[in-house]
Amino acid sequence: MSSTAFATHVAAAAVARPRLGRGGTCVNHNHARTAGAPPTAKRVCHHHVTRALSGVSASAPDEELPPQEWAKEWRASLTPDAIKTFIEASCERLQGVDARFIVIGDGGILESVNEWPSQARFAELGAKGTCCTLASPDKNFEAHLFLAKVQEVALARSERGGRKIYAVRFFGADAAARPMLTVVLHGEEGGEVPQAAVDKWESLAEYL
Repeated sequence: MSSTAFATHVAAAAVARPRLGRGGTCVNHNHARTAGAPPTAKRVCHHHVTRALSGVSASAPDEELPPQEWAKEWRASLTPDAIKTFIEASCERLQGVDARFIVIGDGGILESVNEWPSQARFAELGAKGTCCTLASPDKNFEAHLFLAKVQEVALARSERGGRKIYAVRFFGADAAARPMLTVVLHGEEGGEVPQAAVDKWESLAEYL
């Protein structure tokens, strides 16, 4: 696709963004926000966006839609309280699941594989706000996240090198930049992620 054509598709997606009523309901198609999602989440009606990006009218029937690719992302802008709720839910549902924690800096990358902790710790650190700590029971592994710095949270699934990737990503002020923290479900031998873990991961979309 040429750069001009791509720009046209992106512009169409922006125009197609629906108006949302109270509680995040799409007033055009009455698409309610997913049950359980916090009222602060910003949600785009995928009914419109899919049609806009594919060149199909937003009012076209579903049967005119092209096939969906397997790769998908659920993303929302959340308040610190809503982020805390999301993290607590992720610990409750994914506890014990092997996960790769990834932080990418300008000059280095840090990765560590650990079990998803059963609970997160939250501490108020004055002007810095709430600090979330995800740690192993023996504290040989710890990851810290300042909730006030997180602007968006995403669940993203993709495929690379024949392996399916299931990630949780926390983005800062520049949502187009690399994530502040990425946590990827760690596959078993051969790279396959157990279906039970995938189901638990996907259930977190209700908070976005």
